[in-house]
Amino acid sequence: MAHNSESAIKAALLANGVIALMKLVGALLSGSASMMAEFKHSVGDWANGFFLLIGIRQAQRPVDDRYQFGHGKRVFFWSFVASLGMLFIGGALSIYGGIQKIIHPEHLEYISLNLIIISISILFEIYSMTMAVKAIMHEVGERNSGVKMFTRVIPALSKATPATRFIFLEDSAALIGLIIAGTAIILSVITGNVLFDGLASVVIGLILLLIGLATAKENVAAILGEAAEPELIRDMGNYVLTLDGVKDVHSVRSMSIGPNSYLVELIIEANEQICLSQCDEINKQVRHEIKQKYNQFEQVIVSIISDNKIKNWQVGTTSEV
Repeated sequence: MAHNSESAIKAALLANGVIALMKLVGALLSGSASMMAEFKHSVGDWANGFFLLIGIRQAQRPVDDRYQFGHGKRVFFWSFVASLGMLFIGGALSIYGGIQKIIHPEHLEYISLNLIIISISILFEIYSMTMAVKAIMHEVGERNSGVKMFTRVIPALSKATPATRFIFLEDSAALIGLIIAGTAIILSVITGNVLFDGLASVVIGLILLLIGLATAKENVAAILGEAAEPELIRDMGNYVLTLDGVKDVHSVRSMSIGPNSYLVELIIEANEQICLSQCDEINKQVRHEIKQKYNQFEQVIVSIISDNKIKNWQVGTTSEV
């Protein structure tokens, strides 16, 4: 997964670096607020790529005495930093620039050059998005080639790593922003009213704010130790019930410790007459079977108590902790 995320990020870094330079030239020559907003967007995306790359590489550090469950959450921290970059560098500055352009309108120049830059930028963004989509498809175990992968990427986003998901959302926002900027420039020329250019900058900024807020909220939840999806916990609990020696699943707790990686703690019930050696065998079996069937559960802690003759785990529902 780390290799796929890195490939997608490197593709985005290359694309955003080239795009940012082109947009800066276009913005300075034309005086377009929407093009300047797009330049700020690309600079933010470019910086965010480095943050994400740092997070992925730090997350690969081995377990040590100080970080006994690994460094997986570093990805969430650096993804959170990247989302702040989208909020403030891309979103807030673009809105400010658009408002300034509305208050103090200026005539646009070099229109053709700007439209050429936007067209080339769209091609680069499509390349970057394709790499991100392929990485997401690979991470979730689906076919990562052909046109159909673009139709399946949205349902797969929830299972993707934060880094590749962030790159995909960035690229989506960039494509939408480029289309808005190009449309605004054309409308400004046709109508002779540069208000469209300033409004486009504000709209682009609002899109970036929304995506930045959503990704920031998601990463904060992961940093704080968000639990695994209820469906996954329910399926795992139902499976554990089928294992030899397990009378009931008393309770389950889980906590995120990395991208698609969780610590899970189970309390299971067994026959009160079994000996300690049998308890040990059941414990080992349960941990082994969970790790074999569910690769999301990287750390599994199992405790065994005697059967209380009360059905705690209802098949098809999640037991309360």
